[in-house]
Parts: sequence; C-alpha cells; structure tokens
Amino acid sequence: MLRQAAGRLLRQGARSFTTSAARLEGEAAPAGVKEFTEQWNKVAPSTLNLPEFPSSFLKPEVSAEAAVDGERFNVNFYTPHGVVAQTKLEQVLLPGVEGYFGVKANHVPIIAQLKPGLVELHDGADVTKFFVSGGFAFVHPNSVTDICVLEAASLDQFDSTAVKTALTSSQAAAATDDFEAAINRTAQELFSALDAALEAKS
Repeated sequence: MLRQAAGRLLRQGARSFTTSAARLEGEAAPAGVKEFTEQWNKVAPSTLNLPEFPSSFLKPEVSAEAAVDGERFNVNFYTPHGVVAQTKLEQVLLPGVEGYFGVKANHVPIIAQLKPGLVELHDGADVTKFFVSGGFAFVHPNSVTDICVLEAASLDQFDSTAVKTALTSSQAAAATDDFEAAINRTAQELFSALDAALEAKS
C-alpha cells in the first residue's frame, strides 16, 4: 500500500516538473543587452533608468594590432615595491616551473608560474638579465606581457662566495618538522638557481 502511494506521488511530481520545465523553456529566450533594453522600454515606467550591465564598466580592449609594433611588444616587469621595466621588447625569456620559455609578439595568451631563475629582456642585440625569486607571468591576448615577481636583482648585486655558503648551509640544515623541511627545500632551490646563474656569468 505504501509502495503504491509512493509511486502515485512520484508520477504526479514528475508530471508537474516536466510541465514547469516546458513552461520555463517557452518563456526563456536568449537575450543580450539590446534585447533586454527593448523589453525594458516596453514594460518599465518612464521614470526608471535603464539598469547598468557589467559590460558598461569595462574599458574597451586594446586591439592586438595596437599593442604590437612590428616584432616589438609591451612588457611590464613589476615587483611589489617598484617597476623594474616598462618598455617595448622583441623577446623575453622566463624561468617557468616546467622549464625556460620565450615570449615574442603575438604569443599565445598564457599564465605561467615562475621559479627562481633568470628573466632575460631582449631588445635587439641588448640583453638585460635579472634574477627573480619566483612569481607569475601573464601574456594577454593583445601581446602585452606582465611579469610580476617578489624580488628581482641584477647578477652584479650578488656575492658568489656568500651564495655558495648559503647553499651549503641550506643543504646541511636539519628539519625537525614539515614546515622546516619545506623552508630548506625552498632555500636550496633558490640558492642552487642563483649559484648556477652566477657560474654561467663568470
């Protein structure tokens, strides 16, 4: 008896659900800003203003042609406390977590995490190198490239002996818990990359 009652209730629920769905399907129609505005003007009192849409507050996107000048493209290189570079370049080499990669004009849009390593800014024959501790790179559809890192410094600012000492200390450091082990791994990755960059320079 309970089984029959439950079956009856389920059938009635399914019937009302499909009816409601059909009614909603009939009423709902895809509409953009233009269609909404037309419908609003038909229904809304004249004293009400037309609602604003999120697109009303967005600045128009710069076209890809406007951001690329031949083979040169806009590069913005930032740290939290300043601007390292803001210029047009021909190529940028970045230390991605999956390996070094280059960016040129009209590169496919990407977001890449950076590991400790060298950022190379290529302007014709001139190459400027900065060691970064990590961060992110954003290549936008219009080729504008934003490089955001915690720290950036030229290799001339580092003492090779001090770096080797710090690397040895981080490799010899004992960890009493997971937190200290993570700190040691991070320090080893940073000082290893910095030591390798200084060795390649000399």
